[in-house]
Amino acid sequence: MKIEPQTMRGGLARWQIKRATEVMTAQLDAHVSLSRVARECQLSVSHFVRAFKHSLGQTPYRWLMERRIETAKELLLRSQLPQADIALRCGFADQACFIRSFRCKVNSTPGEWRSSHAEGSFNAVPANGA
Repeated sequence: MKIEPQTMRGGLARWQIKRATEVMTAQLDAHVSLSRVARECQLSVSHFVRAFKHSLGQTPYRWLMERRIETAKELLLRSQLPQADIALRCGFADQACFIRSFRCKVNSTPGEWRSSHAEGSFNAVPANGA
């Protein structure tokens, strides 16, 4: 009986998926170089991007943006940090970029989302981050 490989043809190996996601997550608050991630996976940039999308169903950029938004949601719920600080911690250039990206993905601003998801005992930071 032939044992099938654990990865799909044309995609990344499990170790490559693990390494790529580790590298990108570790640098969530900074610019993540595709060439560095590809090098960590021992692939060219173009092959890495193609294989990443094949394996995970989205480009590395979209995957990273989803992680940044999810991390921002956690910080919005579990901290009283101003939105500007959350934006920087999650790798957005500034608060305006953070708000645009968040609204595009979540269909509300971070302030609106924070207010609507705040627990009864939590005092949400105002939408303007003040």
